[in-house]
Amino acid sequence: MIKQDITMKKYLLYTIMLLSALSFDSCKDDDTVSAEDQREFMTMFRKDDNTGRGDSDPYNSQTITVNGHNNSVHLYWYGVDDCKGYEIKYALQPNVSSGLAEDWENPEKIVFDTIVGPDKLDIIFNNLEYSTDYRFAIRTLSKKGEAYNSKWYGYGDGRHWAEYFGLTTGNRYPVPEVITQSAPTKNSVRIYLNKSYTDAVADWKASESDPDEFTKNFQVEDDKFVMQKLTVAASSENPQAKVPAEWANHEITDEDIERGYFDIEGLDESSVYIINVENENVPVKVDAVYNTLSVRTDGEVGEPVLIKHEVTAVDTLSDKSKTVDVSKWNAMRLDEVFTDYVKNNKLAEGTVFELEGGKTYYFRDNMSLSKGFTLRTKPEDIAAGKGRAKVYMGGLWTENNAPKSNNFMFGRQPQSGEAFTLFVKSLIFEDIDFDCPLAEFFNGGVNGTGNYFINMYSNGMAITLQSFEVRNCSFQHMVRGFIRVQGSKIKKFEKVIVEGCDFYNCGYYDNNGRGYAWVAGDGKQPKSNIFNNMTFRNNTFYDSPRTCLFTDNGKNLAWNDNITYNITLENNTFVNFSTRSSGRQLFDLRYLPGGSKITVKNNLFILTKEEADTRNLYQGGMDIRTINGSGIAIFDIENNWSTNNNLTAGQVFTGGAFNAKKNSAGKWPSMLVNGAEAAMVTPDDISATELMMDPNPKNYENGADPTKRHWHDNMDGLYYKNTDKVKNSKIYKLGIGASKWRTNIK
Repeated sequence: MIKQDITMKKYLLYTIMLLSALSFDSCKDDDTVSAEDQREFMTMFRKDDNTGRGDSDPYNSQTITVNGHNNSVHLYWYGVDDCKGYEIKYALQPNVSSGLAEDWENPEKIVFDTIVGPDKLDIIFNNLEYSTDYRFAIRTLSKKGEAYNSKWYGYGDGRHWAEYFGLTTGNRYPVPEVITQSAPTKNSVRIYLNKSYTDAVADWKASESDPDEFTKNFQVEDDKFVMQKLTVAASSENPQAKVPAEWANHEITDEDIERGYFDIEGLDESSVYIINVENENVPVKVDAVYNTLSVRTDGEVGEPVLIKHEVTAVDTLSDKSKTVDVSKWNAMRLDEVFTDYVKNNKLAEGTVFELEGGKTYYFRDNMSLSKGFTLRTKPEDIAAGKGRAKVYMGGLWTENNAPKSNNFMFGRQPQSGEAFTLFVKSLIFEDIDFDCPLAEFFNGGVNGTGNYFINMYSNGMAITLQSFEVRNCSFQHMVRGFIRVQGSKIKKFEKVIVEGCDFYNCGYYDNNGRGYAWVAGDGKQPKSNIFNNMTFRNNTFYDSPRTCLFTDNGKNLAWNDNITYNITLENNTFVNFSTRSSGRQLFDLRYLPGGSKITVKNNLFILTKEEADTRNLYQGGMDIRTINGSGIAIFDIENNWSTNNNLTAGQVFTGGAFNAKKNSAGKWPSMLVNGAEAAMVTPDDISATELMMDPNPKNYENGADPTKRHWHDNMDGLYYKNTDKVKNSKIYKLGIGASKWRTNIK
């Protein structure tokens, strides 16, 4: 219990009054009292934002460890004199992150709601889900009745830091893998069971550096983990999926154990099921289960689904306070199509969605991608010359003086009990022009829009992705990044390919051209690997400043031997790739897992500007400092060329050249399979303006509008000139760079 002296209490009450007044306009509630000063003061949970004391505050609301498990929270709040008590409730962050009262006041979205007396100023919630983001809300109750209760503190949407309160529980202790799965059919799946403690320890120690903790947290008898029940439940993605009664709570028999597997039948096709085995001797649900499986049953992929273009004329702001006219964009909203697809078991994973050529579509909100699909322009429309469909990732209006942008999101946020890995087949995008029209670049004082093509929630679920493929697309106004993963969960991408794409009017998030990388990998989890098989081929990057092309955030992690990178960069054209400041590399992989391979072939690098343009022309290559594990990697680098203008020491690189003997592939000459000389980027006997029609930026660094420094109406100036000098150049003869810029030569 908090003991507060009179002076401190008066100060806190004054603070509460101010914050209450500020929050009246932003927090919705039943306004049944005409005079707001008749309501109780709005209390708040104690945190650094309103105490300024950080962790030194003994009454700081925080996640705590109880009995060795870090899935409890201890909340403290400020006392209000002469009140009736306090009401506290909490929910999973994804369910109430909107900050809207309609979400917070929906009983289906609230995990727990309780009332305590006026003298109680703290509460502990135990046995929450592990590694889960929660939001908490509190209000002061009045002796006068419901109408006089205070406004709720905690209904903020995340952009308003003073109005919400969230905590994240800690990770669960090591869990043995006692159940595994076979490939599911349309209506069944075989689940294998191995109760052996010895086997689990051997598997764990083969891949982990942590000591064995199984006996601390799991019941073991006669070298067997104790369990009595197997449960099958429909995932939150498709809560209506059929679960046969015999498998909803299946008592594990001696025959099951002797057989070593369960054949679970009678499932709906194209549906996700959550499978657990439990020890009923453990009273706490989150500790009673072993490893959790997520199974998506198979389904028949039908004919492509054509999304016929129907203009969305009116949409709503995020807080749903009013509508916004979007008719001028002549675009169709797609959110509902893909939200329904995830839940619809009539559409199997891998369904192909087609857009009408030459038409415009858009997404209003972030779109979670937990079920594989293909999105493309209808091939017949491409063949008929109608052009590619446009898809806007938001950017059609502003909210809070900033563009309303959004991103695709790898996987999704978890619901209660969802501590499993999502398995997603292929995510494929073809023949689409992606844009976020109103997204903003650095304006000389304020950073640009924080948007990406595809991001990941910081609390996103673990994900294994079969493939992520982007072909023949263009991208504009992806300002902060392109592909990014984040969070503490494991991310495994089996294959990534980006081919035949154009990138321009991207990046320029800040004055130095940083933000995030084009591909920002995981710097937290040594089991993660999005670079397992990554290929960028036949793309063009035009004057779009960004931190680097590939990075894993420069973290020195204890990778297992089975984690290796295999990155291929070939036949791409880079014109002024990231020129604003030094250190903007192509490969920023300071600590490379042993056994990795980096292939760089047939790429064209160009630095170019008008003589009167004062812009910097930096070009970085590699920053690789250590090869971990085996200490061996393969660098297959050859046949990369540049034009002959704006060179430094005979190369296009101003730092980090591929053959450099420090912090680059040249540090390990024996691992350069084609030799150190082949790793050099060779200047051809032709300049950028001799090779291309009009490659120079038209908006100078010293121009009047800083937001236009890297803006281009189009990329047509990159087509090659139809001259003998071009035809006789090595760049043309050897097919260096992206192929599209050679197509006008006869």
